[in-house]
Amino acid sequence: MAYVYRFKELVLKPKFLVPLIIFIGLLLYSFIFPATITINPGRWYYAPPAQPPSLAYPFGTTSMGQDLFLLVPTALRNTIIISFVAAVISVLIAWGIGSTAALSSAIVRSTLMTLVDIICVLPGLPLLMVIFYTWRDYLTIPLIGIIMGLIGWGFPARAIYAMLSSLRQRTFIYTSYFSGLAIYKIVIKDFIPFLLRYLMINLVGTMTWAIGNEVTVSIFGAMKMEEATIGTTIHWAMYYQAILLGVWWWLAIPIAFLVLFVLSLYVLMVEIDKYIFARARVTWG
Repeated sequence: MAYVYRFKELVLKPKFLVPLIIFIGLLLYSFIFPATITINPGRWYYAPPAQPPSLAYPFGTTSMGQDLFLLVPTALRNTIIISFVAAVISVLIAWGIGSTAALSSAIVRSTLMTLVDIICVLPGLPLLMVIFYTWRDYLTIPLIGIIMGLIGWGFPARAIYAMLSSLRQRTFIYTSYFSGLAIYKIVIKDFIPFLLRYLMINLVGTMTWAIGNEVTVSIFGAMKMEEATIGTTIHWAMYYQAILLGVWWWLAIPIAFLVLFVLSLYVLMVEIDKYIFARARVTWG
């Protein structure tokens, strides 16, 4: 039974519309608004220090005289870029190695899965802290995401390998293989439709993992602290004892924006998954 997707139904659902508005608003605030700022929001003492939220300073100011209304969007933008770059690289590497291992000879499969096992047992967070602290003078925002992506693909690759190993036993896969189709065509035409759901979920999961690692590494001071991210903003708030001094908004505002972003992204992905794949089951049925 064929089914035509009516995305208008999805968009008009309150459970989808509300997080969509929040998500788009956060993207506009973090990517468009900083382009209109004429000063460096990370510079110290361009605003009165430790001012509570007010009409003049909607999110208040830090003890170092930074306007959080200007600083938070820049920090959120950099954190989003780091997490997105890390997620894309991780998913691409996991897909390439997992699919190659599942569809290749025993020698290639054994070699690749040994590599996957090595990546899986590496202590990711301590390794990131050592790398970032050692190379902190050379780090850029995209490079931070690339390094995270190169470390975080182990478990997704193993999951993709397991799913493809199961799928390759199905009759339609044998038909494609004995018809002479190249491996990459089999992957694109036969495997991706079945694994798209996992790849979408894994992309969001890896973004969340990268955000958590960025914040954790920054809190320990092992990141390039001159770059404004949510993690470095929280680090400086804790370093200057914002809570003890009563400057609670310095810590609360960036955390609130980070939570809003992660929750809105997660809810959007869940709703899209429920909508598309519920109808895909009708179509395939």
